[in-house]
This record gives sequence, C-alpha cells and structure tokens, in this order.
Amino acid sequence: MAQNPIHQIANDTRLLREQLVEKVPGHFDMRHVISAWLGSLFFGFTFVLKGLLLEIGLRLDTIHLVLLVVATLTIISAEIYFVGYARVPDKQKRRFFQFWIKRISAYYGIAIFTSFLLLSVYGITTFIPDPKLILKLVIAISFPAGVGAAAGDLLKRY
Repeated sequence: MAQNPIHQIANDTRLLREQLVEKVPGHFDMRHVISAWLGSLFFGFTFVLKGLLLEIGLRLDTIHLVLLVVATLTIISAEIYFVGYARVPDKQKRRFFQFWIKRISAYYGIAIFTSFLLLSVYGITTFIPDPKLILKLVIAISFPAGVGAAAGDLLKRY
C-alpha cells in the first residue's frame, strides 16, 4: 500500500532532521570503516617516521605496552561516548555496550592493521628481526592511529 504524499514528506523531513540537524548516529557500516581507516592512516602516517617514537617504541617494557593499550582503548571509548553515543535519542533501544563494542573493536583493529601496514610499507619491519620488537612498534603507533580512527569517523559524521 502506497503512502500518501503528506506522510512521505513527513517521513523525509524527519529523516533529514535526524541526519542533518540532530545528527543521530546511524548504524555501523562499511562507510564508517573506510572513514575510520582514512583517519587512522592520516594520524598513523604522521608518527610512523618519527625517529624518537621508533627508538622509544623498541625499548618499551610490558607495563608500558599495557598502559598504551589501556590508554588507547580509554580515549577511543571516550570519543565513542561523547561524540557518538551522546547523540543517540532513544538510549533504551540502543544500549551503550552494543553501540560501543562494534566501534571499539573496529577502531582498534583498524589501528593495529594500519600501524603494521605503515611499518611494513616503509620497510621498518625488515630492519627489525624480532617479532616482539615489531609488536612493540605496532602498539606504539596504534595509539595515534586509534585516536585517528575514532576521530576520523566520529567527528566527520557527528
């Protein structure tokens, strides 16, 4: 059954208001992933060739690596909550955990992937024979790349 033109206009107006004025977060899709990857690439690229970051990254011990991962996840979570979830109108229907888990896993996964990709593209991994040291650098670069992934997607949309 076709809607009458008045109802169609009302629905279109509601959708435009949600997307352009209220900026209600949509469901997580491939556009979010691509936007996050570009943000991660932009931020990660800025840091991958910094000699001091590479030098310090190779010397990080386990506690500092854990702190970097925790700090990265905390900052990404804050971005997800304050930039994205704060705009969700019906929080009973869209719970924070459901909203958060998709984004945190995608953003941090993208950050890890981008970090390794950038280190590999520039040949830095060929100079480091130990996979443990490469992992240290990936975690060091994933901090700015993760922040960039969340910022690139969330700030662009909301």
